[in-house]
Amino acid sequence: MCPSGYMEVGNKTNATCQPCPRSGCVRECLGGKIDSVATAEQFRGCTHIKGKMEFTLRSSGGKTLSLLESALGEIREIHGCLQVTRSYPLVSLMFLKKLRKIIANPSEDKGEALHIINNENLELLWDWSTYGPIEIIGSCYIHSNPKLCYTQLMPLMNMSYPKTNFTELEVSQDSNGYQASCLPDVLKLSVSELTQIAVVLTWDVYCPDDMRKLLGYSLYFMATEKNVTLYDQRDACSDIWKVLDKPIEETRKVNRNAKPSHARNKTEVIFNPCADMQPLFYPITQLRPYTRYAAYVKTYTTIQDRKGAQSSIIYFRTLPMQPSPPTAVTVELLTPHSIFIKWSPPTMPNGTIILYHVEVQANSYNRPQILAGNINYCGNPSILANMIKASLEEAPETPEEKITGDVKNGVCACKEEAKPSLRFSTRAEEERVDSINFENELQNQVYRKSERVNPKIHKSIDGTSKVKRSVDHSLTSMLVKLTENNSPRPGLNYSNITDDEGYVKSLYYELDGSTRTLTVKNMRHFTWYTVNIWACRNKDLNETDPVYAENWCSVRAYNTFRTLELPNADVVSNFQVEIMPANKTLPEVNVTWEPPLNPNGFVVAYNVHYSRIEDSAQGPDVGLQSCITVDDYEANGHGYVLKTLSPGNYSVKVTPVTVSGAGNVSEEIYVFIPERVSESGHAWAWGVGAGGVVLALLVGAAVWYARRGLMSHAEASKLFASVNPEYVPTVYVPDEWEVTRDSIHFIRELGQGSFGMVYEGIAKEIVKGKPETRCAIKTVNEHATDRERIEFLNEASVMKAFDTFHVVRLLGVVSRGQPTLVVMELMERGDLKTYLRSMRPDAEGSLPSSPPVPPTLQNILQMAIEIADGMAYLSAKKFVHRDLAARNCMVAGDLTVKVGDFGMTRDIYETDYYRKGTKGLMPVRWMSPESLKDGVFSSSSDAWSYGVVLWEMATLAMQPYQGLSNEQVLRYVVEGGVMERPEQCPDRLYELMRACWTHRPSARPTFLQLVADLVPHAMPYFRHRSFFHSPQGQELYALQRSALDEEQELPEVDVGAVATGSVSNLFGVSGRLASWVRELSSLRSRGSDDAAAEPLQPLPPPGTSPAPILAPAPAIKGPNGVLRDSHSARFRNH
Repeated sequence: MCPSGYMEVGNKTNATCQPCPRSGCVRECLGGKIDSVATAEQFRGCTHIKGKMEFTLRSSGGKTLSLLESALGEIREIHGCLQVTRSYPLVSLMFLKKLRKIIANPSEDKGEALHIINNENLELLWDWSTYGPIEIIGSCYIHSNPKLCYTQLMPLMNMSYPKTNFTELEVSQDSNGYQASCLPDVLKLSVSELTQIAVVLTWDVYCPDDMRKLLGYSLYFMATEKNVTLYDQRDACSDIWKVLDKPIEETRKVNRNAKPSHARNKTEVIFNPCADMQPLFYPITQLRPYTRYAAYVKTYTTIQDRKGAQSSIIYFRTLPMQPSPPTAVTVELLTPHSIFIKWSPPTMPNGTIILYHVEVQANSYNRPQILAGNINYCGNPSILANMIKASLEEAPETPEEKITGDVKNGVCACKEEAKPSLRFSTRAEEERVDSINFENELQNQVYRKSERVNPKIHKSIDGTSKVKRSVDHSLTSMLVKLTENNSPRPGLNYSNITDDEGYVKSLYYELDGSTRTLTVKNMRHFTWYTVNIWACRNKDLNETDPVYAENWCSVRAYNTFRTLELPNADVVSNFQVEIMPANKTLPEVNVTWEPPLNPNGFVVAYNVHYSRIEDSAQGPDVGLQSCITVDDYEANGHGYVLKTLSPGNYSVKVTPVTVSGAGNVSEEIYVFIPERVSESGHAWAWGVGAGGVVLALLVGAAVWYARRGLMSHAEASKLFASVNPEYVPTVYVPDEWEVTRDSIHFIRELGQGSFGMVYEGIAKEIVKGKPETRCAIKTVNEHATDRERIEFLNEASVMKAFDTFHVVRLLGVVSRGQPTLVVMELMERGDLKTYLRSMRPDAEGSLPSSPPVPPTLQNILQMAIEIADGMAYLSAKKFVHRDLAARNCMVAGDLTVKVGDFGMTRDIYETDYYRKGTKGLMPVRWMSPESLKDGVFSSSSDAWSYGVVLWEMATLAMQPYQGLSNEQVLRYVVEGGVMERPEQCPDRLYELMRACWTHRPSARPTFLQLVADLVPHAMPYFRHRSFFHSPQGQELYALQRSALDEEQELPEVDVGAVATGSVSNLFGVSGRLASWVRELSSLRSRGSDDAAAEPLQPLPPPGTSPAPILAPAPAIKGPNGVLRDSHSARFRNH
């Protein structure tokens, strides 16, 4: 294929491309048959056709004429016959726009050069007035073209050779044009009224000899910027002209309503029946504003009337209207104080755009909402910068207009006829803009977009009211308040506003219509701004001032953005440290400072870092930190007080935290805390005090011994345990777990522990193969006694014997020096109780736009098997936990749950414990009956506590036995009561609880049995992590099963059948387990739901007779759980 301007010369084996002559390139092609647009493509680029060229187009997908013109528009000569038969889509042959010669082959087709027959929609061959003559050498055969007038064929007589006249056999006057108006009169068409989206056209009445032959009028119109002809790019299946029909009945109605004319006599009226008829008019609505249109009108008559009437094409332009908004508004951040704005013109200007009105408005932070959030800004200083997103609005896209025709005979596969639509009207534009605003607001919930006062109610075309949609913006979920925006008004002067530092608050520009970029300076750093842009048009001569003022500018296009952060702006000033004299053991240090002068946004908190100078040599991160909110900072007199500092040299520094994140660290100030010297004059007072304490202790011991002698043997033998005393030696001896202090680096506070603060940190070379390991660091208060430090270390030492995945690991101990540190595996999500409560839909600190999702049943069962596996390991190590609860289980970052905190979280959840008399604190709501009654602790009592943990997981950490006091719980459990099923708790989960709450300890399942039952529902990775699947665990599990089977040979018992009646095998054991099943079965007869699922009520006073057993009453709902049961159906059928 040769490029444009070149032609191929030579044969197929030796062809070259040569420049075309002045007359144009010549490309010869053989003739052929064209029955579709696709087959016409083989003639693309051909200029000379050798042979017959036949058109038989049966169907079309639309735009046939334009596609044929593209493929066949270069043909100049046909050496053969041009045959057009049964081509329903063709209205004209104008697509052969360069054809100038047709030379017939005398030996073929009877010497015919032009053969045109049976084309139902063909109205024109070529427009001879603009096309020019065609040289035809040969005969013509033209018949049965009902819309092709004979007058269109007469010019062929002067173009044909050798004949100059047509016979009836060659070209028939009767079979051509019998359905067309071939001798039309001329109608005068004019515009009588014009608006933005409508026009009223008027024309004279057509008056044939017999008015009954007139069927009506058809009004054709199309949008075009150039002059057109009747047949440009027009075919039967894709008519670019829209058509409106006006039946004759409307004309007759006008005639009946018209007043008689007194200007004409009766004789004139008789011979001219149209004399009294007024000119006709017809409105065309739903036009595009400020658009040039072409229009003409023609009559439709019966076949008997071969004349008809038609107007010439007229042109008019609709009035301008409100433009569509600018598009592609983008903002480029140049510096912290300057930006570059760029935009594109409106897709529908609806007039001539003469200016762009640009407003730059500063937005304010919603400080009360930001500061009200319970967020640790010091631990996550970038949280606000990541939460707030920018907003962008663009103009609607212009829909593609359909091109349709009016062929309805089923032969031509035309597109569906499209009625004129309101796609470019005011209503459609507003609906599109409203839709974009609505979607942007839903996707950008971090903004509070201010609504205008008294929003307008827009009227639709049919007169109904339409109110703009909006989102109900709640202050609890918005972090930025956007400023009001008002549409510009003609002739209104705008004033720019700056703040006290000269930064932009409101800035206005009116730019020329050809300008589409803008650079703005003096912007405040790290501030949210909104740039609003309106496109405004010129005024038309026919517009009134009120109409122009209402529609001269578009709705706004906007972009909300945040300027860049200014380096070194977030630093405090006037930083001072002062030791405050006080009559206390240790002095207090008052730290004061002034906030940053021009921060990035505003300050939300301050991070006060203090450390001993001797510790600072180990690294800059060594030391302690306190996060002070800005409200506490102001309430404390622009400062913070450091308390309980032991004597020594300290360095103090302050880092402000703004909405942009952590700022610049202040200079360090050093302060010395001296040793406090006792005054000798008061030495006697100390001696007297010490003697009094000793005397009080002796008296207390005597009273305790006397009371113990009076107690019964059973009561005196009760054991109230806090931690495992048999594991606690009296003196801690450093061993291989000791690590150096300089290998531990603090990061941030995690919370308060029972002995002191707990920190997140990094330990170096503490885990083999890892240079650094994230860890949890537990500390002891610096002023703690030696006994408290030893107790702290001994409780941690219990964990040295544990090495399994589902028990929190001890990493190391720092016992030398102060403070004493215990380094443990970091569990990022804290304890299970806090995690479960954070999953409640109404949990504090959660945003309404993203509420927490409660755990599914699969999540609950995975947590349950991980806890059971950890407890199975402890049981195998002969360790009794004694305090298994959700508060003592820890959650890792990947939601793995591990057993941990062996007695070291006691003070954090002190309300979960109960002290009876002078005994130690007891977690009565988690304790088994035998532990409460006889002080007996075993793995079976831990299994009871495990059932309570399952209840906590099902209720998202509600308090067990809600509504009962600790004394009532103790009596209720000892008497055989258990908690009822939480609301929406699946049978599968409650079966496990009830199995663990069997009153007889030996009938409860072991932890290995619990794991075995839950294994089918565990995640695949559990097998590689668990103690159960280890050789030791499998061996121990096999021993437990064989021991049970040896005691009593009974069929395998289905524990699940006790509660649900199913035949599933819960634990797959027999023997001793049968007694447990029998006990549950007997208890089941006591209630309508489960064995002991009774309402939690106070027990009757001692000595009174128990109430008679009545008929089972409907179950009374007790503590409710919140559980998303995504797989409960599967477990119910288990």
